[in-house]
Amino acid sequence: MNVTLTPYNSLLIVLSFVAIAIAGYALKKRAMPGALPLSLLACAMFVWLVSYAMELSSQTLPVALWWVRLEFAGIVAVPVAWLWFAVEYTGSWSGINRRRVWLLGIVPLITMIVILTNEYHRQFWQSVVLITDGPFTVFDSRHGFWFWVHTAYSYLCLLCGTGLIVRFIRRTPGLFRGQIGAMLIAVAAPWIGNIIYLAGLSPWGKLDLTPFALTVSLIAIAWSVFSFRLLEIRPIARDMVLQSMSDGVIAVDEQGRIIEVNRAAQTMIGLPASQIIGKHAREVIVQWPDVVARYRDMIEVAEEIEVTVGAERRWFNVRISPIYDARRAYRGRLFVWRDVTGERLIREELRRNNERLLEVQQALTSALRAAEEGNRVKSVFLAHMSHEIRTPLTAIMGYCQLLEAGIERQNLAQTRADLEAIRVASGHLLSLANNVLEMAWIEAGRSEVHDIAFEVMDVVLDVIATVQPLIRRNRNHLRVEGAEHAGVVQGDPAKVRQILLNLVSNAAKFTTGGEVAVRVAHIGDALQPRIQFQVSDTGSGIAPDRIERLFTPFAIAEEHVGRDQRGVGLGLAISRYYCRLMGGDLSIESAPGRGTTVTFWIPARVPQGALARVKC
Repeated sequence: MNVTLTPYNSLLIVLSFVAIAIAGYALKKRAMPGALPLSLLACAMFVWLVSYAMELSSQTLPVALWWVRLEFAGIVAVPVAWLWFAVEYTGSWSGINRRRVWLLGIVPLITMIVILTNEYHRQFWQSVVLITDGPFTVFDSRHGFWFWVHTAYSYLCLLCGTGLIVRFIRRTPGLFRGQIGAMLIAVAAPWIGNIIYLAGLSPWGKLDLTPFALTVSLIAIAWSVFSFRLLEIRPIARDMVLQSMSDGVIAVDEQGRIIEVNRAAQTMIGLPASQIIGKHAREVIVQWPDVVARYRDMIEVAEEIEVTVGAERRWFNVRISPIYDARRAYRGRLFVWRDVTGERLIREELRRNNERLLEVQQALTSALRAAEEGNRVKSVFLAHMSHEIRTPLTAIMGYCQLLEAGIERQNLAQTRADLEAIRVASGHLLSLANNVLEMAWIEAGRSEVHDIAFEVMDVVLDVIATVQPLIRRNRNHLRVEGAEHAGVVQGDPAKVRQILLNLVSNAAKFTTGGEVAVRVAHIGDALQPRIQFQVSDTGSGIAPDRIERLFTPFAIAEEHVGRDQRGVGLGLAISRYYCRLMGGDLSIESAPGRGTTVTFWIPARVPQGALARVKC
């Protein structure tokens, strides 16, 4: 690459190192306002300075043109970075933030595309020429349409950024005079250099003084950064503190004219500061005349008020404080209000939660009473069970004594009757113990379903054999229907046997000289096959309002039944639980004097292989 170094481009390269140093320092402070755009500005200046230095050293047009295109990557970024820095550092134009700043780069991006494709349309440079007859090489061109669009956009960004910084400087207290001086130099330098270049007043001919002037601006900013710690102790003007407050603030003089208002108050009132300051409060706050009338003559207040904002009710904590000058003379009042609607709603929510907690407490109290009632029922059950256990045990002991005496007398017929009584009493005691044990397992959550194939007829025959003595004792007739056709199903045979035994035993116990029928049938369809068991009797029946009570543990259907018929109230509760555990259900139909029918069903999957195994 054919380039030569001159004092001019050497100075530019030295200045580029200053720019990159500022960029690195600002990047470390990128969390602070203005730091990130300042770093971008310094990087753009670095690209501009280095490329311009190489342009001044180029000896051929293609080389110079290459460096000019790279130079414009920095040139188009400088105005955008300058405006972004001014906006963020001064806290102006909240619409331009770090998420939306890319919008400012749309025109520069188009400019770069136009520059890179200029030979196809000539909209940026209509012609270019390289002048090499001076102390340095100068790239000269005849400008096209988009060059002036780029120039106008760049000047607009520079002008807006300069205006924001000048306005900020005017509001900055004198305590920060050093920073003010540095910022004034930074603002003035690029404009002076650009005016000299455009007016043709440069003593170096067509040498562009703008990058040199911008370097002066960059050095001035660096002076603020390193000497005055611009990004660490940025001057916080009085109005910036005021504008950053979330509370609404209005200051009025002795005559009630508004002399200061912050952004939060402007939003609340719905007017900009230009239409508020200088007017009387009653002319501005027209939507709340009662509030103005209330606080018109008050000097010091601290209270909570309710007002209407738009279509909703809101609550504000209002504080009014007097304003005194250095001689303690009264100069006006300061109104500060804070929106406490959220806090008010939280208090209301806490109040409602308190009410709900009281309701829960009452429910817990009721539950406690129910638990105590449950304990009482269990106590009654234990007393009843102890009696139930003692009675058969006493009978067993008594019959054993009679059995011994009968053997001595060799009265075998009486001995057989005594043995039958012992068997009945022992069976009753065993049933009671089994039911209590089953209920304990259920309440402990340890009852499980064992899914195996079984022959329904075998289960029915086991139950019939077990209840035959009770059937004969009460002179009942037992009838079985459909069991021989039920076949093999998949399920838990032990639980099915227990349910059927409980139901047939109850039917036989509460029926005398009547009939007990057991019916088995397949119901449902191929997708949901079920097997249904139905146990009917011709006993005294049960009142409909007492049927549901039968499924409560330890409940007795009728209090007047005899001791030989009364159980402990666990059989039906256990049976329904087992049915639902296996995916089925149990129901009762009964009426006084019409007998009782208990129906339960369970899913009945018929395994093909299981049927063969059972028959083999």
